[in-house]
Amino acid sequence: MKKFGFILFLFFGFSVFAQKTDSLHAPKIGLVLSGGGAKGLAHIGVLKALEKYRIHPDYIGGTSMGAIVGSMYAAGYSAAQIDSIFHRIDFDKILYNRLSRKYLNNFEKERGKRFIINFPVSLQSMSVQLPRGLSDSQQMFNVLAQVLQPVHQIEDFSHLQIPYICMSTDIVTGKQVLFNHGYMPAAVTASALLPSVYKPLDDGSKLLLDGGIVNNYPVREVKDLGADFMIGSDVQGKILSKKDIKDMGSILDQIVSFGMYKEMPLKKAMTDLYIHPDITGFGVTSFENIDTIIARGERITLQKLKQLPDISRLQSDKPVRKLRYQAPDSLVFDRIVLTGQKNFNRDYILGKIGVRPREKISYRDFLDGINNLIGSDNFEKVYYRFKKEQGLHYLYLDVKERLHKASMSLGFHFNDLYKINVIANFENKRILTNNDMLSVDVIGGNYFRYNFDYIIDNGFKLSWGFHSGLQRFAHRVDANALFSEQHYSVNKLDFNYFLFSNKLYFQGNLNHFLYLKMGVTHQYKKLYTYVFSSAQDDEYYFGRNHYFGNFASINFDSRDDYDFPTKGLYLKAKWHYVWGSSDFYDDFKPYSLYIFKVNWTLRLTKYLLLQPQVVSGLHYGNRYNYENIFYLGGMNAYTGSDQISGFKPLPVLSVSATKFAAFSLSPVLQLYKNHFIELGGHLLFYDKSNDLLPEHSKSLYGFNFGYGFKSFLGPLRINFGRIPQWQQNTFNISLGYNF
Repeated sequence: MKKFGFILFLFFGFSVFAQKTDSLHAPKIGLVLSGGGAKGLAHIGVLKALEKYRIHPDYIGGTSMGAIVGSMYAAGYSAAQIDSIFHRIDFDKILYNRLSRKYLNNFEKERGKRFIINFPVSLQSMSVQLPRGLSDSQQMFNVLAQVLQPVHQIEDFSHLQIPYICMSTDIVTGKQVLFNHGYMPAAVTASALLPSVYKPLDDGSKLLLDGGIVNNYPVREVKDLGADFMIGSDVQGKILSKKDIKDMGSILDQIVSFGMYKEMPLKKAMTDLYIHPDITGFGVTSFENIDTIIARGERITLQKLKQLPDISRLQSDKPVRKLRYQAPDSLVFDRIVLTGQKNFNRDYILGKIGVRPREKISYRDFLDGINNLIGSDNFEKVYYRFKKEQGLHYLYLDVKERLHKASMSLGFHFNDLYKINVIANFENKRILTNNDMLSVDVIGGNYFRYNFDYIIDNGFKLSWGFHSGLQRFAHRVDANALFSEQHYSVNKLDFNYFLFSNKLYFQGNLNHFLYLKMGVTHQYKKLYTYVFSSAQDDEYYFGRNHYFGNFASINFDSRDDYDFPTKGLYLKAKWHYVWGSSDFYDDFKPYSLYIFKVNWTLRLTKYLLLQPQVVSGLHYGNRYNYENIFYLGGMNAYTGSDQISGFKPLPVLSVSATKFAAFSLSPVLQLYKNHFIELGGHLLFYDKSNDLLPEHSKSLYGFNFGYGFKSFLGPLRINFGRIPQWQQNTFNISLGYNF
């Protein structure tokens, strides 16, 4: 009996000893990745180093950028694949929720960006409100939904290749929210919403923001999953001093740091291998330094691993994982489940996306349709998910309509024609229909101006709109250059321009880039000076008349940016036939205006662009009036009139013509993302006769050297031009969006 007991003791003792020994040699490894915005890119370097040492985490968790990197690793991507994915991401697009211009309506494309800041307006309380954040997080979700599509089917994050958690913050209660199940792209998005940059995510019961507010380094939560050995990558620095808080990035850095600073000594003690990459000098938005930040994460991790005495027990024989996934060429959904809509019906939403049950759609067209719905600007959120249930393919769509239909926007600009002007815009949507929009601009400066637009945008169906506008300016010009045939005795005079215009038009969109427009117009034009009058209030008119006509135009716009395009084609061809007049001259004859413009931006290398451009105009009729011809010069699109055109080597309003053709070829050097240096050659042919094909037209050639910068206040442009024939130099500065 004693011998039997001794044998049992040896058996169980050996078993326990074997289990302990085995646990010592193969502990369960937990990996925690902190938040930190762009600094969190160092986590990719950490993963690269761990893979080199054949260390594979059994559990992974993170916050904010740590949650994003961790989610990809948990889904099955290797560190090298994650590196490649991040190099393809446009971080400006995600930070500022920028949607490709392709998906904007044509009204937005034509006018370009004009405002610096936008405020939602409550029509119920008639009050302007501060926005909850600078931008929505839709573009972040779009990227994550595509990258994490291989795990759309998985709701329990413990069933991923690596069990995973991420942290968010409910700003209503101030408590942390742990995501270990649900829809992974939505959970990761909720974890990464930097305060003040992004609006909180409303999931129905909570308002979610960045998890770093309350738990930026969730080591305890990862350990609770069952980890024996904790590896932590922490990219947070110390609390900044007053002198170090210089910009929005440093303020955000400080906010996130507070959330972890208090408990960090205890959390650090819970970490067996603590990795703290040196990210000094980088902030939460330093995404342009991706290679340097990743390299620093890898370097410090390799140094730490070399110094680890018992590293062999962390290593395994598992090969480096690599997710082998190919996005589908096409999709067919047996069921489409739509939630969240209130004012917009199912047909409108599915029609915008272009998807129907049991109808094939290409994967590219589906993503195109999602962006098309977002481009309507009627939704704060459009989340999608693919699932297969009981042999059927489901598409789940969860949308959230914009809370405020109305908004107030402000902007300003300075240029050589208008000087300093400010703009206040009021915009309201869904007034009479779900597809209409009212926009009113009030512009103040040396002269009052306004724009009024009401549009019913039916997408690829026939749309229509009404526009009313007032454009005014005064500028000192060379009398002999503009009115040479009059032989005025003065060299300089004040050129006062007044245009009150109204038009009713119909519009048809052929695709995202091409659209046709036609309609009827009324214009009241005045062109006058005070030089020839002794009384200050007595105008001398070069022209003053009401005009009535029709117009038709074709527009194509595939540019990626309105102010500084880096690729794409812009084309506009317009015919304006004027058939009626109040006849200030007593001898009115109908006439036509033809305007043609094409601008093509080609990317030759990473830094070099080429921009050929042709602009031409023709006044066709038996006679002309001064208010109906073309005026050229300057570097901006100055007014809402097609008859005033830029020509960079010349000062604004330097040449008048009944017909002209301007050609330019401009190599552009793009330095970083927002700096542009241009050297352009220009050629201009022009004439002021009534002949369709004049025998002796005039010509000018010149060049310009310019610098452009995409600033927070709008585009900054500095331009130097020269016309050798006139021995004339030009220098212009403009700042702000055109309006």
